[in-house]
Amino acid sequence: IIMKIPFSPPYIDDNVIKEVQNALESGWITTGPKVKRLEELVSEYTKVPNALGVNSATSGLMLSLKWFGIGEGDEVIIPAYTYAATALAVIHVGATPIMVDVEDDFNISLKSIENAITDKTKAVLPVDIAGWPCDYDELNTLVESKKYLFQPSHPNQEKLGRMIVIADAAHAIGAQYKNKYVGVTCDITVFSFHAV
Repeated sequence: IIMKIPFSPPYIDDNVIKEVQNALESGWITTGPKVKRLEELVSEYTKVPNALGVNSATSGLMLSLKWFGIGEGDEVIIPAYTYAATALAVIHVGATPIMVDVEDDFNISLKSIENAITDKTKAVLPVDIAGWPCDYDELNTLVESKKYLFQPSHPNQEKLGRMIVIADAAHAIGAQYKNKYVGVTCDITVFSFHAV
């Protein structure tokens, strides 16, 4: 028996087609009023103060890393179990991804993070695998406790005074951690609207 199971088929009905047609006819095909409205809706839904729309979660990760001044010679801790884009975002900004182990729930291991932090570590980039949030309270406490190792090399790094936590929450829009939406649980959170 051969089964054909579609991989995340997109939901497209007449309303979706009309919205796309409306956007195309408006002349705004990139950062226009519909993108602004989407940013507002994401901000309202997740209770974050600001949201910024870009073309992909990978670009969002790269933008966040670049904004924080992360580049050549810097290290970013990521889980070994993740999609390639997590590491590629780090590589594309010139930094080195430091892969650490995960726990039984497939989320990044706090003990492995602690053992991997050096004076070159500029960020921890956890991944909420399949929408299951990391233990952000413990992660944020760990990062705060290691700020004495932090060596800022950029004005935004100096302002924060510690390594940054950037969540790869591509699979986790709408997920909650301790009754708070993922998005307000760390410094920067990147979501995706990919079908998965």
